[in-house]
Amino acid sequence: MPVKIWDQDDRGRYTSRIQTSLNVGLGGEEYRADAEELDVQIDAVLERAVHLLPETTNSRDKSREFVKRWAIGRAITESGILQSPHIAFEPRVHLWLAMARKCRLGIRSTGVVEHRWSSLIPKRELEPNRIERDIFALGLWLQEQDLDDALDAFGGRLANAREIHRRESLRSINLRNALARWCRASDPDKRSEFFQAKEFVAIAKTLQRRWPSRGPGSAKRPVHFADGDLDRELGRVLAGFALPE
Repeated sequence: MPVKIWDQDDRGRYTSRIQTSLNVGLGGEEYRADAEELDVQIDAVLERAVHLLPETTNSRDKSREFVKRWAIGRAITESGILQSPHIAFEPRVHLWLAMARKCRLGIRSTGVVEHRWSSLIPKRELEPNRIERDIFALGLWLQEQDLDDALDAFGGRLANAREIHRRESLRSINLRNALARWCRASDPDKRSEFFQAKEFVAIAKTLQRRWPSRGPGSAKRPVHFADGDLDRELGRVLAGFALPE
């Protein structure tokens, strides 16, 4: 389905254009009705994401940016919008750009301003590729776990989540759940240390040496282990880091 891309001119007036990969003769305007239908669906996704935040961030303020990514990913998943046959032939980045623009401008499909949406994504991330990688793709991946498990796996830090996400062999949910269990079992006095940037990078690199994405040793990945076996192997691999007393 073509998407509606909102914009704001120098006078503060809201405008929109239609973006699609279909062959068009009028700049996509012949598909405006379809794009506006999708725009209404996006409203519901963003509204759900906002509603998830108060439920999950009251005592987790330091993890707020992390939780925002999780919430928008969970809202997208719950909506089923990605399974819509209307967007099957559109690059997903078009949808991400439409959603990001609505967040940034805080604009509903009716043209009414919704200030709450503008807090869902960082204002600095303008490029479509970065939008896809750092906001929506990451959010969809994070929400595969329940929020508490995701927070425990990464200490509520986006930088830590990216270190695992960018290593293809480590992305599976069973590895992330095992990492969350390992973190919870570790000495509480040391736990905060390995969530620090340098320490977590070292953890990610150590895990990737054990489970490389390609080459020797890449055939059997974390997804092939039963939970108990994976927990034991993870503990062995990370024995040089924080361990339970």
